[in-house]
Amino acid sequence: MPKFLWMAILPFFLGCAKDHHIPPAELGYLGVSRKSENLYEVRFLSDTDLLNVFKSEDSPVGGMLRCSLVGDDMPNEHSSERYVAKGLVTAINPISSAMPFGFKSSIMFVESLNDGRSFRALRGLELQEILSAKQSVPCVYWATAYGFKTYHSGVLQVPAADVVRELGK
Repeated sequence: MPKFLWMAILPFFLGCAKDHHIPPAELGYLGVSRKSENLYEVRFLSDTDLLNVFKSEDSPVGGMLRCSLVGDDMPNEHSSERYVAKGLVTAINPISSAMPFGFKSSIMFVESLNDGRSFRALRGLELQEILSAKQSVPCVYWATAYGFKTYHSGVLQVPAADVVRELGK
């Protein structure tokens, strides 16, 4: 009987994620530019090498910048928010010794449909309408590795006026 009890309990222990003990990175905004009709590039600095927060032996899965278009709080990784922006992050040359790591993210502003199972790109006028009442768009970098809790950076505030300015280009 104890053998079967152990087999029943084992999955609970295997499902526990380890804490990574990595403090949230401080992020600094550099700029945003429109790259195509639906693609924007956000550039920012960090005091942490975001692309290497997990060691290679930790089996990193990946990272992403996620922004909330309706909330003022930190965006949630698995949020069911209707309007979000998200994109992969790559390294660029830093321009500050205070924050020695530079990054860019090619993001799309989207509307989540079907409980997040599909997305639709937001067009200029609707994006402008959503952002018109906001001072800034809060963004957070998220990274995952097998067996670890999700890492998240501090909040990056992207000025809404900068995004709206790029809509006209």
